[in-house]
Amino acid sequence: MTSQRVKMVAAAADVIARKGVAGTSIGDVLTEADAPRGSVYHHFPGGRTELIEAAVERAASRVDDVLVDGARESPADAVADLAAMWRRVLTDSDFASGSTTAAAGAAHGDAPESAVIAAQYYRRWEQVLAVSLRTRGFTADDAHAVAVTVLAAFEGAVILCRAERSVDPLDLVADQLTRMVGGPDSG
Repeated sequence: MTSQRVKMVAAAADVIARKGVAGTSIGDVLTEADAPRGSVYHHFPGGRTELIEAAVERAASRVDDVLVDGARESPADAVADLAAMWRRVLTDSDFASGSTTAAAGAAHGDAPESAVIAAQYYRRWEQVLAVSLRTRGFTADDAHAVAVTVLAAFEGAVILCRAERSVDPLDLVADQLTRMVGGPDSG
């Protein structure tokens, strides 16, 4: 049985992915989690801020699991795994959900601690991808640049997919990234 706290964190992550941090209200989270009003301060004494931070941490850690597992095999596996994950997120939500981490990263004014959490995860993902790329012969500078490009391209692809209500941008980006991460001589 899933605890009420876990359901609320998952619901908050889902709402953030659809509406952004500023558009996420306690009421929306309670409705989504089918939770009573008093449960917020019972499970999250810090209120909305604590709940948003927990949701961002949960969503980012799920992406982290996918990225780390793929990168352990190869940069191309990391790209394929991220593409598959985003395809599921987009199609399962009928293109309503985007990146909780990106939403948090843009929320410096509304949720500065959540923006810090997002930035920490992006830096970690850059490092994980760069290490994987280095094992394929990329120089340190090129590995870092390609890692940043991979992350930025996926976040941008997700936005385009939501706008166009199609996975075509994701497929195009994933194909290009797969070629890019193949190795310094694969061009």
